[in-house]
Amino acid sequence: MIIDLVYGTRPNLIKAAALYLTWWERRDDLPFTLRLIDTGQHWDPALSEGLRFSLGIPAPEIRLGIGQPGNNRSTLVQNADDAYCRVLDQSLPQATIVIGDVNGSLGVARSARRHSIFLIHLEAGLRGGFDAIAEEANRTEIDILCDMHWAPHETAANNLRKEGIDAKRIQNVGNIIIDAMLRFGGTSIPIDPSSPGTGPVLLTLHRAENIDNLVRLSSIVNAIVDLARETQIVWPLHHRAQESLVKSGLWRRIRDAENIKVTSPMLYPDFLSVLFRARYVITDSGGMIDECAWLGKAGCILRPTTERPTALSASALEICEPEDLVKKATSLFEVKMPPFPFRPAGWDGKAAGRMLDTLIPFVR
Repeated sequence: MIIDLVYGTRPNLIKAAALYLTWWERRDDLPFTLRLIDTGQHWDPALSEGLRFSLGIPAPEIRLGIGQPGNNRSTLVQNADDAYCRVLDQSLPQATIVIGDVNGSLGVARSARRHSIFLIHLEAGLRGGFDAIAEEANRTEIDILCDMHWAPHETAANNLRKEGIDAKRIQNVGNIIIDAMLRFGGTSIPIDPSSPGTGPVLLTLHRAENIDNLVRLSSIVNAIVDLARETQIVWPLHHRAQESLVKSGLWRRIRDAENIKVTSPMLYPDFLSVLFRARYVITDSGGMIDECAWLGKAGCILRPTTERPTALSASALEICEPEDLVKKATSLFEVKMPPFPFRPAGWDGKAAGRMLDTLIPFVR
């Protein structure tokens, strides 16, 4: 029996790797095989092939090749739909697993539904309450299309029930991000942090609402340069963010700031090492909210809302507008003890195993 495991962006490759490697370790006792499919939404090899190799998973059996520079949301969704349709015309899996809220996942989900393939959503039920954001529309439609929903926590499961999803189709399996941290972070993970990190501030920025909005991006750069006068900042720079900085003329300010260390996108184990040591974080990432909450890491979230409000409210992370960033970030230096880690049921590094267990009755 074949089950397709589909990824195509850096965050989803990390989650797919945690699930795939758990399957690999149990493969002799499981009645199905996971077939890796890369949509290619992240077209830069540095964001895919190098990371895949570092995580220790094999090359995907199928590459959909949907991502090209300049492709917009509708093009990526349609390309994924068309490409996966061609795959299904040649080889039908027993089921298809899509991850998160990215455009490639939605396109694959649409194609699988038209072909009557049993469809599973990993990270189902996350809601940010802001319909204007493309990811919110993507994740909501994927949940409508799916047959099985792997929710990362009870809040997400409740969201699905409120939207009319049959409770029998919802599995509260836990958070695969924690599996990935524990698997790929090695022995350096501070399971019980006793003090705040003492390393540089970690900055990540990639969302369109930040990097494609010149006014907002300028405000963020102003704040980062101001903060860099007092502390060192490490910035693994996403290629789209760099393109926006160069195009807008803001790149020179970052380049010339003495305390800002810009790096290429890091391999996940290296990134975790920097995250563990960081004094605090500044980010617009969704997944990093869960990582930081579990670690007890403080930080500023450069977004108007998030699909992870449960972790946000239980952590020392704060939603922050660019004009408030300097004030809020500076206050984090006053923290003497780390925030209490947020570790609800299912955030135990065993979510992948529970996901695989839900598939056994279905396949048999």
